[in-house]
Amino acid sequence: MRALHVSRPIGSRRLTPLGVLALVVGLVWNLAAPASGAAGWSTGSSPSPGTESTLNAVSCVSASWCAAVGYFGNNTLVESWNGSAWTIVRSPDRGTNSALDGVSCVSARSCEAVGDYTSSTGLSRALVESWNGYTWSIVPSPDRGTNSALDGVSCVSARSCEAVGNYSSSPGLSRTLVESWNGTAWSVVPSPSLVPNESAFNGVFCSLARLCVAVGNSSSGTLVESWNGIAWTVEPSPTPGKYGGLSSVFCSSARSCVAVGNYSNGTGSGSSTLSRTLVESWNGTAWSVVAGPSPSVAFLYGVSCVSPRSCKAVGDYASSSHLRRTLVESWNGIAWSVVSSPSPSVAFLYGVSCSSARSCKAVGEYANNSGAVRTLVESWNGTAWST
Repeated sequence: MRALHVSRPIGSRRLTPLGVLALVVGLVWNLAAPASGAAGWSTGSSPSPGTESTLNAVSCVSASWCAAVGYFGNNTLVESWNGSAWTIVRSPDRGTNSALDGVSCVSARSCEAVGDYTSSTGLSRALVESWNGYTWSIVPSPDRGTNSALDGVSCVSARSCEAVGNYSSSPGLSRTLVESWNGTAWSVVPSPSLVPNESAFNGVFCSLARLCVAVGNSSSGTLVESWNGIAWTVEPSPTPGKYGGLSSVFCSSARSCVAVGNYSNGTGSGSSTLSRTLVESWNGTAWSVVAGPSPSVAFLYGVSCVSPRSCKAVGDYASSSHLRRTLVESWNGIAWSVVSSPSPSVAFLYGVSCSSARSCKAVGEYANNSGAVRTLVESWNGTAWST
C-alpha cells in the first residue's frame, strides 16, 4: 500500500519500511505542531478522490492545458488543467496497485503516461496509457525480467517517445529499462547497466527522436546515458558524495541539459548522514556539478526549463521543526536560488512543467490535519508560487 513519501529514496516510488516509520513520526509532529506557513491554505485547487491521493508528474503544453498523473489508493489518477480548474479524468487500471509515475504531452490531444501495476502473480509490470484528446486507454507494453516498472517518459511527437525505468533480472538486482514508441507499438531497446552494480533510470528527456538523455542511479552513484538514434551509451557523471542519484533531466538544446537529484556522504555522524540537493549540468562536452543552495536533508525530484537561463526544480526539505516542506529552486543562467513556495506542515513536490518563464505547474502531495494524503498543485506566475 502506498503512502506519503518521506525522504523518498531516488529510484523508488514506493514507501520503504524506514519511510513508514518516518511517516508515522511526521504525522504525529504534524498533528501536534502549528501549521507554520500554511495560513489560508486550501486543498481545493486540485481534487483528491480518496484519502490517499498523490500526483507524481505533470506535463503542460500551454498555460491553459496540462495533464498530471499519479495514483489514489490502488488506482491510477489523471487530472487535467484547462486554464481555470483541475478536474479528474477517467483512467483505466490493470491488475492491482496501479500507479502512473511519468507523463509527456506533445499537444492537448496526445499524451503518454507510464508507471506500473501488480499482476495476478504478484509481480510488478510496466504500465503505459495513452491520451487521444478524449479518453485514456492502456497500450500494450513489453516487460523484462521478473519485475518491470517505468518511471519516466518523453515524447517529441505522437509517433516518437522514449520511456525509462528498471527491471529485475534476479532477486534484489536491478537493471536499466528503456522502451520506445514508434506510433504503432512499444518495444524494448537495449541499454547498458553498470554490472554488477544495480542500475535504474528515473527520468528521460528527448530533444529530438535521435537525441535523448536518461538519468538515474546505481550502487556506485549517479547514472547518465545518451541516445543517438542507434544506441544508448553511458556518459561519465560526477557523484559528489558517497551515494547519489539523479531523478529528472531537461535539455534546452543539445548543448544544454540540467539534471537534479540528491547525494549523501553515507553513514557517519552529524551532517555526514544528511542528504543534499544535487544539480548537474551538460555543456555539450561533459557533465559537471553546479553549486546551489541545499537546506538540511533536502531532495530534488523534478526539473523543467524554458531556456538555458530559466529553469525550475522542485522537491522537499526538512524544516527546523523536522517537518517536510516543499522546496522550489530557480536558475537564472548564473546561479540557483531557493524560491519561496506555499507548504502545509508535511508536503512534497515531485514534478514540474513550465510552458513559459511566467507559467509553471508543480505537483505532489501533502498530509492534512487528519493524516489523509491529498494531491498538491502549485502555480508560478513569474513572480510567486501559489496554490
